[in-house]
Amino acid sequence: MASELLKFLESREDSYLQLERLISQAESGGLKKFDRNSLIELGRLYRMASADLARARYVLRSPLLTHYLNELVGRAHHLIHQRRTPVKLGLVRFFSRDFPSTVRREIKPIMLALALLLGASVLGGISYTYDREWGQLVMAQPELRAYEKQLEDNPTALAADIDENLMPVASAFIISNNIRACITATAGGLLFGLGTLMALVFNGFLLGVVGSMFLNKGPEYDLYFWAGVLPHGVLEIPAIAVAGGGGFLIARGLLMPGKFSRGDAIRIEGRSAMILLGGVMGILVVAGLIEGFITPLKPGIFPSWAKLIFSAIILAAFAMYIIFAGRDDEIEDSELVELRTSTQIRLE
Repeated sequence: MASELLKFLESREDSYLQLERLISQAESGGLKKFDRNSLIELGRLYRMASADLARARYVLRSPLLTHYLNELVGRAHHLIHQRRTPVKLGLVRFFSRDFPSTVRREIKPIMLALALLLGASVLGGISYTYDREWGQLVMAQPELRAYEKQLEDNPTALAADIDENLMPVASAFIISNNIRACITATAGGLLFGLGTLMALVFNGFLLGVVGSMFLNKGPEYDLYFWAGVLPHGVLEIPAIAVAGGGGFLIARGLLMPGKFSRGDAIRIEGRSAMILLGGVMGILVVAGLIEGFITPLKPGIFPSWAKLIFSAIILAAFAMYIIFAGRDDEIEDSELVELRTSTQIRLE
């Protein structure tokens, strides 16, 4: 046993000394001063030392080595996971920095999701224009025909007619329904992205079919449609795209883990996906309140042209938020996020 312990120490001595040096540097200057390679090396050595701690305790049965590694791993764990924020401050930080920063960092999969959503919408509109039966892909035939008849009888009823007493209930239903759709889009990434793809195509195709119902009726119907969709749609459509981008991140972790193990890659990408989904839920609460209380307002109270101006203001404010929020106090580098996510090991 003694010879086995000596051989083990000889093979690990340089690694432990390197981990000590990195920990000392981090304790004096912080992890943000580390470059990408140093962060990766710190994570690798930390995971190795954590595994060695269990071996020292249960296999080698060396109290001195166990004590040494317990202190070493404990110092590293404290450095990597030291930040704890109160819930209220955490929510402020989340929406002011974490969420918009993650959207900017993961803009490529989000733009892919947006392109699929809008592309399916165009396809749905064109398909319904040439053959109304295409609408049955997203609606049962009785529901489709009832929708079309209601449009003929009273076009404003589809886009902007919720009874004032039902607005709170309608808003809550809209919020929960939209959140459910976005959770589905994100969770679909676990099916190697196929679930996400299907959710985006379905929602886009549905939007195109409904839009085509209005826009094919003539110019007098156009304003009803845009005034009934855009006030909340300028938030809901980006929210679905962001949720879809989160799904594609999970799929990327499954299919292209890169330098990480597949498990670590899924945890890293999954963390970003959950940040995106959390931000989406906040966006959908605002969108649901708009759809439940503002979009249904009668033209005599809130004219259609005013709703379009309101929509433009909301869209501009959302774009400014995503582009600029948190830039002065940017969230940790993505490498540090990767380090923290990939070293979630429970210490004995």
